[in-house]
Amino acid sequence: MDVDQVAVELYGLAPEDFTAARNLAAKAAKDDGDTRTAEAIKGLRKPTLAAWLANQLVRADPDGIHQLTELGEQLRQAHLSADGPALRRLTPQRHELVGALVATARDKARAEGRTVTAAVAERLTETLDAALVDPGAAQLLRTGQLTSALCHVGFGVVDESGEPARLVPVKPRVVRSKRPAPARKAATSPRPRRDPLQQRRAELAARAEQAAADYAEAEAKRVEAESLLDANQHHVTDLETTIERLTDQLEQTCDRLKAVRRETARLQRSLDRATRPRRLHNGGVTAPPSSWPASTADQYLKWSSSRHPLRAMTLASLDEARCLVRMWSSPARHLCPAVDELDVAMHCPRTA
Repeated sequence: MDVDQVAVELYGLAPEDFTAARNLAAKAAKDDGDTRTAEAIKGLRKPTLAAWLANQLVRADPDGIHQLTELGEQLRQAHLSADGPALRRLTPQRHELVGALVATARDKARAEGRTVTAAVAERLTETLDAALVDPGAAQLLRTGQLTSALCHVGFGVVDESGEPARLVPVKPRVVRSKRPAPARKAATSPRPRRDPLQQRRAELAARAEQAAADYAEAEAKRVEAESLLDANQHHVTDLETTIERLTDQLEQTCDRLKAVRRETARLQRSLDRATRPRRLHNGGVTAPPSSWPASTADQYLKWSSSRHPLRAMTLASLDEARCLVRMWSSPARHLCPAVDELDVAMHCPRTA
């Protein structure tokens, strides 16, 4: 089993599928009797989200990565020769190419249902910038087997932990001895004691495996926290949009309320003009006795109105005001009872 081929397949998988596939490949190598290959496969580290994006970008857009490495070589030559015009020409191309590659990685992640936070995108940008500046970083990127994002610090390339970046994995070389195998000892020979050095190595290997598992768990929690943070930021944006929309609706409602109040005031003035004749003419006809039949009382009021033209005009004005008030919106409806009360008073004036 070829470790490099296994690594190419593993670093092309989704992050959540990496550990299970790696352990399965290591077990297969161990079952084949290739212990060193199994240990080498077991030592492959799960990539961070930024490293996974970079690895997928290498697979999805190899032409873009090739342009990146070529542009990096041109930039390094321009720096070495202090070619100012070339630097001014190449620098905008650098920003444009890096931005386009990051956008491609975001689109690929979005197509797989993943959210790329601003922090992860920044780490990916640093990785691409490191590949532009440092040939070693470009070589690491082209393998498509990064386990951590890269960052150029002026004297070399380091990963996210600050350690010098290295190519992962290193292909193990199995050296087969040409000497014949020694004869098996007799069954009665005593069992050799375990070498303390081997025991120490086994303990360190167990600790390293536990540390790798702890790191993978912490990385998963970090990715989950970043996803939650991004979701909360989207929620805050939605709430701000809702607040702006409700604020606009409130302003429109206030404008309509002002218009209704102005119309209500106009109707009130119309009502005041309609009731002015009653204030000027308060005498006239006595109310019919309560013992009269309704028909007789109505005839009496009509006769009384015909004798007093001013009162008839007042009643007509009241009817017009009532129609205006009832045709308007609800804020002016409280005026209707006042008009009705005034109408009753006009039909049944107080006795002299």
